[in-house]
Amino acid sequence: MKNRFLWLVVMMLMVSLIAAQCGGAAPTAEAPKKEAAATEAPKEEAKATEAPKEEAAATEAPKEEAAATEAPKEEAAAGKMIFGQVTDVGGIDDKGFNQLAWEGMQKAAKDLGVEVKVLESSQQTDYEKNINEFVNNKYNGIVTVGFLLADATKAASEAHPEVPFAIVDFPSQTKGDMGLLFSVDQPSFLAGYLAAGMSETGTVCTFGGVKIPPVTGFMIGFEQGVLHYNKEKGKEVKVLGWKTDSKAEGGGEGSFTGNFESAEDGRSFAENFFDEGCDIILPVAGPVGLGSAAAAQDRGFKVIGVDADWYNSASEYKEVFLTSVLKKINVAVYEAIKTMTESKFKGGTNYVGTLANEGVGLAPFHDYESKVSKELQDELATIQKGIIDGSIVTDGSAMAAMPKSDAGATEAVTKTEEMTTTEAVKGKGGTYGQVTDVGGIDDKGFNQLAWTGMQNASKELGVTVKVLESSQQTDYEKNLNEFVNNKYNGIVTVGFLLADATKATSEANPDVPIAIVDFPSQTKGDMGLLFSVDQPAFEAGYLAAALSKSGTVCTFGGVKIPPVTAFMVGFEQGVMYYNAQKSKTVKVLGWKTDPKAEGGGDGSFTGNFESLDDGRSFAENFFDEGCDIILPVAGPVGLGSAAAAQDRGFMVIGVDADLTQTAPEYKDVYLTSVLKKIDVAVFEAIKLMDTGAFKGGTNYVSTLENKGVGLAPFNGFDTLVTPELKAELAAIEKGIIDGSIVTSPK
Repeated sequence: MKNRFLWLVVMMLMVSLIAAQCGGAAPTAEAPKKEAAATEAPKEEAKATEAPKEEAAATEAPKEEAAATEAPKEEAAAGKMIFGQVTDVGGIDDKGFNQLAWEGMQKAAKDLGVEVKVLESSQQTDYEKNINEFVNNKYNGIVTVGFLLADATKAASEAHPEVPFAIVDFPSQTKGDMGLLFSVDQPSFLAGYLAAGMSETGTVCTFGGVKIPPVTGFMIGFEQGVLHYNKEKGKEVKVLGWKTDSKAEGGGEGSFTGNFESAEDGRSFAENFFDEGCDIILPVAGPVGLGSAAAAQDRGFKVIGVDADWYNSASEYKEVFLTSVLKKINVAVYEAIKTMTESKFKGGTNYVGTLANEGVGLAPFHDYESKVSKELQDELATIQKGIIDGSIVTDGSAMAAMPKSDAGATEAVTKTEEMTTTEAVKGKGGTYGQVTDVGGIDDKGFNQLAWTGMQNASKELGVTVKVLESSQQTDYEKNLNEFVNNKYNGIVTVGFLLADATKATSEANPDVPIAIVDFPSQTKGDMGLLFSVDQPAFEAGYLAAALSKSGTVCTFGGVKIPPVTAFMVGFEQGVMYYNAQKSKTVKVLGWKTDPKAEGGGDGSFTGNFESLDDGRSFAENFFDEGCDIILPVAGPVGLGSAAAAQDRGFMVIGVDADLTQTAPEYKDVYLTSVLKKIDVAVFEAIKLMDTGAFKGGTNYVSTLENKGVGLAPFNGFDTLVTPELKAELAAIEKGIIDGSIVTSPK
């Protein structure tokens, strides 16, 4: 289950997921502005900032009064195209992603003769309103900033396919939007080489917030750069905190704080590494890294920042920053606007920032400029050329190289240390392969459910199916290529952790249909298999409200990102619907959707997806407040809640899979589970591939209507759920399907 939930944070986190945490607002993450009224008309609520006249003659000078709150004009100046930017809650002056994006917009105004404006979002409910403000005023294109705007961007793009959208640090989701992504392993490789060349102790270090590709991409590149230095110089500089080599002890693993908030964790991790001899550290955990900078300042060591130039954005620690690994958001945004102005914009694609197109890079050495020798700087320039021409590999894939198998397309691949397979299930049609994440085929979760869908496809469609199991993350691309090399007709990959490998394989083999579970489409050749979990979560909320004896139910999440909060929103809305229908006042602890309410748009989050102790602690606190039915949306953390419920005689609602099956030791507490029916989605994907109806660059969204999401059986609580309540749930499901009941307010 742990691997099941690391998609998130993806997306996650992804998961810029982490973009808003480990990227966009790091290292100066501002708190959301809580005062903006959520019920005002968009023009009054949104804060619009015009490009300064001195920066771009094409833009208007701000008015002397209230320029910052003026809404976009109906039209641009005669003959000029006009483009809008919508920020996340960090604001335009966040010294991070929002500000960098605005710099790209201003450069576009200056160089391309267009007009640009920005709308700042005070809370998440502003995202859709601000986007629609630009759409309604006939803007020629819109840029949104960060993962938190993914849902609003997708909805607006689908509703207005004629409007070009670009979203920073998130992949394309529709035919009308472009993802602006970044190959951070490349400049991280340079940073690793630099750190090795500058270390006085012969030991450098790194750590991350959560183990997901947007984080480990930095760590892998950093370690590979150190290894390259050692190879070139005959040295043995050590890297603490991460190992890529799957054959090494602890390979594919490293050090992670489990959050992107705690500066205390950043200090603690850094001090432990410093005590082990490290003198240069790369923290990949957003504001957590400020704690590391403080520790380095105390101890006289160096730090390498990530995403933005930390010398500028965390100037109170500027003397410790050797450099920073940059995502050049300004460059990506400028290029996106340029394609829009030249009618070369292609929705359903991603712009990837690389060293070659100057979309990523290293920040200046600032105070250390004189200490980085000319020889070392020349070496870095040579390495950069090697990365650009492909002679130097930065992502560790070279050490994972594996010869092709001689096995035929329908024969089982021989089991090895790195790669395992189950026997192929043969049929009469095409041949299709599944690649698991490291959880394995018998994980009683996503991998196993996907394989059930594959087997159903074999039985009902007459196709041949096979699965390759991954023992470590370096297997993902190898296993995908195994299927490609054996001419499979299509491939299914399972979960967020395979996103990078899926994208790379799809781009290299655009003729091969690939479907990825629980992650949006990233290329013209792949299909995302997504799930509208707010719908069954709404039913779960109604059910919980009806069965609660105390009149109080509760929920909490792992990290505050849409794939988590979607469950919580639906759950709370279901309880509110019950109250409206029954004239009751059942309370929900742990989440409030209404932005007008105190704490609206916020809730309770553990900050991780691992700690069972946190799950128990959160549940016990809620139980002490009167809650008797809990919905934990935090992966294995929820098992701690189940243990607490077992001790106290309360009930739990699971998520993703039927937890009476995946956690049978707690089956006596599980009232039901909110299901993502992976097997149904995979079956439908294979059916589309086999009938020639597969469309890459799209997402298959599972809903109650297509039976791709739902509630698990009530199992041991079936007799507790009265026929009347079951009939009400059935009526609610019909209402959700026909649109008369809204499960997630806009």
